[in-house]
Amino acid sequence: MKKFILFILIASNLFAIGGMNTLASDEKKVAKVIKKRLNLSKEDAFRLYTSYFQPYLNDQKWQIYYSHNESPSQAKLEKVKNKTLFVSLINTERIVNFAIVTFPSKSQALIYTIETLPRKSSVVINKFNKLDKNKEKYTKERETNEFAYFSENGYLSKVNIFVASPVGAVQYTDIYVFNFKK
Repeated sequence: MKKFILFILIASNLFAIGGMNTLASDEKKVAKVIKKRLNLSKEDAFRLYTSYFQPYLNDQKWQIYYSHNESPSQAKLEKVKNKTLFVSLINTERIVNFAIVTFPSKSQALIYTIETLPRKSSVVINKFNKLDKNKEKYTKERETNEFAYFSENGYLSKVNIFVASPVGAVQYTDIYVFNFKK
């Protein structure tokens, strides 16, 4: 058991040291877009990628689309210091949208995520019931016949429920602060 733990520690350190070179080619492309479009260091791009994007790419089937400061043809934003990147990532289980805004003068970025899980209405209703019963963790902000909206107590996290039998969706929204290495 001690050898296994030692192996895990060494492997994780090598992964961290290797940075972008440890990523598969498709993953490396995503990390490079993050680096280029947000004007980040390799290290920050790698950390942002592995922390927020990589967990959704364990599925073999996925697509990813980008918009950024230079996307709108009429925008005059390509030379601004604060960079934006909107990413829509779709795999076989969910759709995840990321909106990232960098604030270089503060060495931070805000990451807004919206994760939508299309499901059968029975699965969505079960999720609603679990959230509704867990009053210590969630507050129900609003409920109608088709929709419900919960806030996670003490956090900026939200859970939206939508039911239109026989289908529905559970949607998670979060805001994260990402600190750049100095």
